[in-house]
Amino acid sequence: MFIFFVFILFIAISIFYLAQRKYTKATLFMLLMGFSYLIVVSCIIIYMAKDAYYYNKLYDYFGISKSLQNKLMFLPLSRLVLIRIFNVFTLLFLYTGVCAALFFSFSLQNKRRGSLLLSLLAVPPVLQLILYDPVVYTQLYYKLYPSYMSSQAFLKLYDSIHTVTLCMNIGYITAGSALLLYAWIDAPKVRQIRSTIVMIIISYLSVQVTYLYMNYWAPDILVKVSKAAHFVRYKPINLVGTPSIYNMLPYIAGICLLISLYSIYKYARIQNSIKNQEAVISHNIDSALLTSRVFSHYMKNELLAIMAQTEFIEYMSEGSPQLVEEIKVIEQRCRNVYERLDAIHQKNLKSKIELKPLLLNELLEQLLQEMKVELKGVQLQYNKLPKQVYVMADGYYLTQALQNLLANAVDALEFVPEKQKQIAIEVHVKNKWVELVVRDNGKGMSREQMSQIFQPFYSSKPTATNWGMGLSITHTIIINHGGKIHVDSQLGEGSAFHIVLPLLSLMELKEDVGWNNKKTLKY
Repeated sequence: MFIFFVFILFIAISIFYLAQRKYTKATLFMLLMGFSYLIVVSCIIIYMAKDAYYYNKLYDYFGISKSLQNKLMFLPLSRLVLIRIFNVFTLLFLYTGVCAALFFSFSLQNKRRGSLLLSLLAVPPVLQLILYDPVVYTQLYYKLYPSYMSSQAFLKLYDSIHTVTLCMNIGYITAGSALLLYAWIDAPKVRQIRSTIVMIIISYLSVQVTYLYMNYWAPDILVKVSKAAHFVRYKPINLVGTPSIYNMLPYIAGICLLISLYSIYKYARIQNSIKNQEAVISHNIDSALLTSRVFSHYMKNELLAIMAQTEFIEYMSEGSPQLVEEIKVIEQRCRNVYERLDAIHQKNLKSKIELKPLLLNELLEQLLQEMKVELKGVQLQYNKLPKQVYVMADGYYLTQALQNLLANAVDALEFVPEKQKQIAIEVHVKNKWVELVVRDNGKGMSREQMSQIFQPFYSSKPTATNWGMGLSITHTIIINHGGKIHVDSQLGEGSAFHIVLPLLSLMELKEDVGWNNKKTLKY
């Protein structure tokens, strides 16, 4: 039967996910939701197989043959046990559904608050589990009838409680759907992230809608008690709608759950993107650094050869003091370049990126102090947030990326009058992302330049003065931090580079030391 095939497939893929450790709390709850759904459907089919009322109708509803129905009828499970299993997994379906949406929409970093919230959400399902237990219902009926309540009054009370719990359970489904919709609205405008959230919403709603159509009345007692006869009779499940719809239900459920599995996989990939990209970053940066080290080594040897030649020319030009002076200038320039290449070579010995919690405020302030010489004559405005912003980043490589952007901004101010040169640094926090903007009032760029600005070896300047690698390296670093970078610019109106990085946490800023929240400096 198709539903049992889906059951086995779902469990197999779930075990595979868990074995690969590619999951978060949200994915665990979604897997439990799918598993509970399948258990609920299976319980309904088995319960109906044991009910003589549906003996000739089970094939019409679920396409089950008589031979399979007979096997299900004689399973060593009583209808009391089936009702209890059915109620447990019905309530677990509702609970895990809202928890999955909750963890998907919010980052509950405070474990105590998260545990408290999960406990509060579990209270209504646990109470329902007790209230809808057939044994508890029977014992209450025996105690209350007829001394305290008539049979009619007891049934009326039960109907009232059932109406309240049905509204509450529909509220759980509505809350889960609303949370996922909020996650889509609140998500950054990155196509891959938003399309994955849409896929999850579709699969989530599909599963919830099919559940409501089939199981909106659950949990329920499914028993009728007679105290006089001391007898408990099991009631048939009341399925609404035509049998042909239920005949399609296993296929609908299977498709919904497979979509759900695919969405879980996509979601897990996004949640683990930083970790996954770290391995890719290590490989890419290793390759780039190998090329850089080879190039630095080659250039250092060539510079040493040039310096040796200048020593020889200097010896031959002793009679011409002016020529000797010029040769010494060449030697000094070669020595400066050699020292710079050697420093780059030593820095490039760091061959792996290491993503760690990093305070963005401190990194920016330290970088601005180090670049005082390069920023000389520029009015710098740093718009600092009133909170400490933590990101997952490698301090060395992120500093290099920002240094390239600031150096690029300084170059763009080359033809701006001395007193009008401006660079602004802005930090914004939106949802779970940090946006860092480096803005200048330089010459700006055309659309053609913006489309190629991050390509290796592209530069609007002569290759003799610029190799066009700075922005390409910056782009690689930011992408491999799990972030995004893009540029807004118009000719004659300056440029603004936007970097978006995943936010780790926000903390209240202590007493201001050194920098104000908004400070303008002229270097």
